[in-house]
Amino acid sequence: MLVDLNKMLEHAVKNNCAIGSFNVYNLESIQAVVKAAQAVGQPAIISFGESYIQHASLDVIAAIVKKYCIDTEIPFVLHLDHSKHFETIVRAISAGFTSVMYDGSSLPLNENIEKTRYVVQIAHVAGVSVEGELGYMNNEDGSASPGLSLEKGYTKPEDAKKYAEASGIDALAIAIGNAHGIYKGIPELDFKRLAEISSVVDIPLVLHGSSGIPIPELQKAIALGIRKININTEISTQAIKTARQFLDKNKQENLRFETLAKSAEQTMSKVIKDYISILN
Repeated sequence: MLVDLNKMLEHAVKNNCAIGSFNVYNLESIQAVVKAAQAVGQPAIISFGESYIQHASLDVIAAIVKKYCIDTEIPFVLHLDHSKHFETIVRAISAGFTSVMYDGSSLPLNENIEKTRYVVQIAHVAGVSVEGELGYMNNEDGSASPGLSLEKGYTKPEDAKKYAEASGIDALAIAIGNAHGIYKGIPELDFKRLAEISSVVDIPLVLHGSSGIPIPELQKAIALGIRKININTEISTQAIKTARQFLDKNKQENLRFETLAKSAEQTMSKVIKDYISILN
């Protein structure tokens, strides 16, 4: 079944766990998430970023997800990730997305609140949940502006409280040492800051950039209030690794692309299944 993010995060709060949010780009990646969730009998969030529209349209992604998920007993959320444009959010809601993220994290706090509140008003009328973000994180592709310190952009507890209450969002993505892409070293999360944010914010907290964070660190973050964990890079890099190994082993001239795609899909599904089990 397809549900909104609110309903799914109620389950996470009640069971003191986190729900995995996994990025998709095409049919194979969607199938990987659905099969993994069904294999372990646990809910999952299917996340499609605004930047991925160059690979597939919102309508196409929504149609595929609906086909696979509406009649299942496992709850799924179809989530629009990191959208900075109101028109994209409206199109996603019209297409059938059950959750949207407005990313105003690069804006001054009051402007972020104002624009997020506007998204909330639109989405809630349609019964769609809204995730907001506060605190600087690097770009979704893992790049960052030269000389910009992630630590300087960590989410401030007092700002998180103001933003959550004034905007009306349903979930808050925070920056506490997490980053998009591949970490250059072992990431160190600011758990003291997380505990402070959790103590003043009444809505579920979200951790982006979780690929590469050690499992014990993720589990500690969950214990301190993280209820949604985003995984993308590790799924993608493992799929590429599988594709390279597949091509190394299969040198025949008439090798079929669909066999390569299926091999990568199976790897993605395994990674996703492992994360779902760990987070739950």
